[in-house]
Amino acid sequence: MAQRKHREHPSGARGMAEAQMPLSPPPLGSLSGLPVRDPALDRALAELAARGAITGARSQKVSARVDPGVLAAAAERLGLAHPSDVINASLALAAAPDRFKAWLRATTDRLTDDFEPAL
Repeated sequence: MAQRKHREHPSGARGMAEAQMPLSPPPLGSLSGLPVRDPALDRALAELAARGAITGARSQKVSARVDPGVLAAAAERLGLAHPSDVINASLALAAAPDRFKAWLRATTDRLTDDFEPAL
């Protein structure tokens, strides 16, 4: 009988039970090893880490069909090559609050009635 090879997790864990053990949150600039090359992604990860939304585990499997052109464009913009990294980074950017919208809603500054944009 052929012996089955198990794919070893980078942490050395083998099997689902060990792979799903809670990990300490990753340092800012990483999402389970995700390299950060984009300031917006870095801010998104910082916001999510502050809210406790980052678990540090990559244990949830997601199956989806995506447009290869969109995936390639996102990978290029984010400077990432692996589809899992691109999807994790994209989800982090989508889940983090938009700083500009939050500021705009909170600000009490208003334009004067005689304001004219310089065109």
